[in-house]
Amino acid sequence: MSYGSQRLFDPEFPSEGTRYERRFDAEIDCLTENELLLRGRMSDERFDLEHEWVVRPPDRETRGYRIVEARARQFAGDPQRFTPTLCAAYSGLGGLTIGRGFGSRVMHTLGHAPGNREHLLLAIEMARASQQIYQYPEGMEREVATIPGIEGNPPYLSWSKDRAYIGELANSCFTYRDQSAEILAAGGVRCGFDPDVSRVRPGTRRVFWRTKRLTIETVDTARDGGGSIAFRCQNHMEDRVHDILVGFDLLADGTIAKAHSRGLRLPYHGLCESPHLRTPGLNGRRIDAGFLAIFADQVGGASGCTHIFDLSIDCLRLFRFHH
Repeated sequence: MSYGSQRLFDPEFPSEGTRYERRFDAEIDCLTENELLLRGRMSDERFDLEHEWVVRPPDRETRGYRIVEARARQFAGDPQRFTPTLCAAYSGLGGLTIGRGFGSRVMHTLGHAPGNREHLLLAIEMARASQQIYQYPEGMEREVATIPGIEGNPPYLSWSKDRAYIGELANSCFTYRDQSAEILAAGGVRCGFDPDVSRVRPGTRRVFWRTKRLTIETVDTARDGGGSIAFRCQNHMEDRVHDILVGFDLLADGTIAKAHSRGLRLPYHGLCESPHLRTPGLNGRRIDAGFLAIFADQVGGASGCTHIFDLSIDCLRLFRFHH
């Protein structure tokens, strides 16, 4: 895509047709009281990869989720573009803790062979999914239950346990900010999930599942009064706790248009809706290689939603922006 002599950005996905789709599916089984089995699969028209992890959730001594074992399989992909030997190297992820710097540690483990980026994208989705299941240490619920106003208030109890179990959640988004405690204590918030998702029993299969469908279509916005070619981006996530869709157009000059999001199923109804009101604020923003900061400011952080941010950024990571 070029305008005059300046190329603004290039798609980094198959762009011969008018529509690209990437699929991700995952499910989690509970193996023991402190180990989960996570299987994830990602594919588009070029590749089909599967990752499998045994994960140990945090406990009182270890705060991060740790990958105990990692395996990978490649079902499809040109060997020149998706190196099969990466699957053997992938077992080196065993022992890694999920957290800051996880992506760079994955790339260090895999090396520079073609296809490492797709394995990285799948590993990131695996990491996100794994952290949706908690196995609370014995006694934590009794400790949290002493908070004033929490008795008989399941949403407040669940929210408090979330923050106690993963300290990084505090003020990471609108719902988990400190100020939400007052709203939860007052009532009127309801859980959009089964509380048993945090009380998983050993031997239980498919305690959590997730599907994602990312699509990018080339459209002529002249039909919509825009007058230029654009990429229409949409990312839909559905799992046991969420049903969230994010969409926007990326215009030829790098401007965002028609940005929208909606949540049909949310963890905390009465709180989680508010960040969706911020998504249209992206309209008219012109982005470049620094798009992470723009999206973090508008739809991320303590006033936004981690999932809206991730779903948006995953679309933009499929473009290469030029300074």
